[in-house]
Amino acid sequence: MDVETAIDVFVHAFCHIKSRTYPYKLTRVNGLWVMQDDPPRMKARKIEIIGVGVSPNEAVKTIQDAGLGWHFYCHIYEDEDQSKAIRDEFKSLGYRAMATEWLFVHDLSEIPDYITEPPVGLVRTQEECDHVLRFSKHKTKLLPGSTQFAVWDDKGEYGWVKSIPYGDYTWASDLYVHAPYRRRGFGSALMSALLQHDKAAGSKASVLLASTAGSKLYPKLGYMQIGLLQMYCPKER
Repeated sequence: MDVETAIDVFVHAFCHIKSRTYPYKLTRVNGLWVMQDDPPRMKARKIEIIGVGVSPNEAVKTIQDAGLGWHFYCHIYEDEDQSKAIRDEFKSLGYRAMATEWLFVHDLSEIPDYITEPPVGLVRTQEECDHVLRFSKHKTKLLPGSTQFAVWDDKGEYGWVKSIPYGDYTWASDLYVHAPYRRRGFGSALMSALLQHDKAAGSKASVLLASTAGSKLYPKLGYMQIGLLQMYCPKER
């Protein structure tokens, strides 16, 4: 899978998640992916823009010409050696660097097994979701079109992750294990269950973005890094 295909999976799944509370629309503007509330509203969420294969100068010019206003821009590239030069160019254009994430793809050919106690379970209904989260401060609704996995027992709930299909691929989202229960294999077991489910459902690959901590875990599960995402925003509104 190339980087552009992986980004297409990401942005469609991301908009699907954010549309749970209000429509979040994806459009293409001169090669950039632009995500924003649609229709516009008074207290709008930030516009998020993704670019790959365009220079910082080209991206900023496109954003300005389109009159997109206040936004966060995610620049995606493959060669980490370019990081400083890209950061310096954005700085000269009036942007400041924010979060960095790593883009990973799993071809689903080999999926490791992880067994935990309690085991990973599939959350099938909203009633079951409410039961799983009954001891948790995190309350949520099942996302239509997604598959949710969690680890729980009669004493509590320990973590979760969801899979969102797009075309022939799937997006792995929101892997989370509560702090007291980390380093017990729950994260690996959740991802293993998700990947096995995706493969059985006919997915050709799983895509995700990882934080610094996640970037250490996912290669152990068979994910391959194919890109780096650096988020920027204008220094002034």
